Amino acid sequence: MALTREHFSLNTLQWITVGLGEATGEPGEVGWEFDLSSFLPKQPKILAQVREAGYGAVMLEVLPTQTLQSYASVIADSGLRLSPGYVHIGLPEEFGRDHAGDREAHFRWFDGIRRRAEETLYMGLDRVFLAADMAPGRPRIDVAAAVGYEFDGARLDRVANIIGEAAEVLKAEGVTPALHNHVGTWIETEEEYDYVLDAVPASLLAAGPDIGHLAWTGVDVVDWVAAHADRISDLHVKDMDLGIAAAGRATHTPYFDVMGQRFFLEPGLGDVPIAEALAQLPEGFAGDVIIEVDKPSMEPFESAKTSWAWIAENYPEAS
Repeated sequence: MALTREHFSLNTLQWITVGLGEATGEPGEVGWEFDLSSFLPKQPKILAQVREAGYGAVMLEVLPTQTLQSYASVIADSGLRLSPGYVHIGLPEEFGRDHAGDREAHFRWFDGIRRRAEETLYMGLDRVFLAADMAPGRPRIDVAAAVGYEFDGARLDRVANIIGEAAEVLKAEGVTPALHNHVGTWIETEEEYDYVLDAVPASLLAAGPDIGHLAWTGVDVVDWVAAHADRISDLHVKDMDLGIAAAGRATHTPYFDVMGQRFFLEPGLGDVPIAEALAQLPEGFAGDVIIEVDKPSMEPFESAKTSWAWIAENYPEAS
């Protein structure tokens, strides 16, 4: 399909990963600066740089340190529109919880899902990316990334069930979830991603792939997008050095050891066939394509400008 520049949005990962220092392989060393109160005064300045770089939209990310009203004001001042945000859900047992016979505890497990639905609707959106959770200490982070390490079919069934329940909660609030894959989670490989998509009805759960993370696992992302085009509501796009990805898979490399190399790159600087994959989207595609650079190969503002330059080179303005 003929995308235009207006389809594209940016997730501001460039700024938070640089702010937390270089990744050297220590699990959890690169964290989530969005959670820190020190990020609040940075937020308007970063959004101004996003706008100056050329973008008209940014991914929704209400900071845990701010109110919805404050976030709405910051976004209004930036002049940017919003694209769908992200929410994840984990298995209770991985947090030492046993919900057997405890309906109240199980109901409350989805409180974070409800809050993200509230944020989404408050900001005028009706879609959100939904993923399995990711945390240091898991084998796909600390031991081997992108190979489906320690696959367990019974666990995948439980993941599919919890994703389905979260999707029901979101749908009941008027928000459409899109299943998101991510290296390091229990929905990592093509087989796992497709399994969960098959387990939860399309009427309840759209697809919201990260084509970079699919490519990291060795998937032909052009074929994957073509096969799932009618179910995709929105996408995340990353570029990367696929030679490093292949080497990491061959030697069972931890997530942050891969990330600590010059692995993530701005669109057009790596090997992921982004434009070819996006060309498989159907005519009339109305979703958002969110650019992500998990660890920039240059200064954050330059990274954002370089990413936008790739968009401007490959896609026209809307007529």
